[in-house]
Amino acid sequence: MYLISLYFDDVINERIQSYMNQIAKRTGNEVMLADKVPPHITLSAFETTQESEAVAVFEDLAKEFICGEIMWCSVGIFFPHTIYLLPVMNHYLFQMSEQAYQYISQIRQVKIHQRYQPFSWIPHSTIGKQLSQTELKEAFVVMQEQFGMFRGTAVGIGLAKTNPYMDICRVWYDPMTGKCIQNDKKAMQESKQWK
Repeated sequence: MYLISLYFDDVINERIQSYMNQIAKRTGNEVMLADKVPPHITLSAFETTQESEAVAVFEDLAKEFICGEIMWCSVGIFFPHTIYLLPVMNHYLFQMSEQAYQYISQIRQVKIHQRYQPFSWIPHSTIGKQLSQTELKEAFVVMQEQFGMFRGTAVGIGLAKTNPYMDICRVWYDPMTGKCIQNDKKAMQESKQWK
């Protein structure tokens, strides 16, 4: 499976990562940490055998990317094993989700996950997964003690594979100018992670 995700400024990354770390410490469940899943919001999840086409479509989508404000307002669960931070579905998130869907739909032999299709998508930032019932309760205790509404900026967009998580390409933008400041594709191609 492939994912297209939004990535955040450093302040928000640190905050969300702190929640992940605290949940892992309290529950003993380190799946998010072991898989090295970075803080993000997935815009699209899809399957295809056409990886080079997926990369090309992603590169076109990345050219349309704009930085945008996100406000996380609550904590939720996907039954039975996942806890997440819930952002407000604002115009920015709706627009980014729609764009991702339109671009990914262009790939031949693509199957877009049902929960990532128009009017079925729930924006979220996963902070714990594969949690047992007891671990899920403990994760909620952590969030009851720590969570407060917060805002941040999406400053990057990326394409990744899952199981295990592996970046294929990430593009970062300056939120002040909107200009691309870093394209991590070349570095990822040269790393041992690239397959």
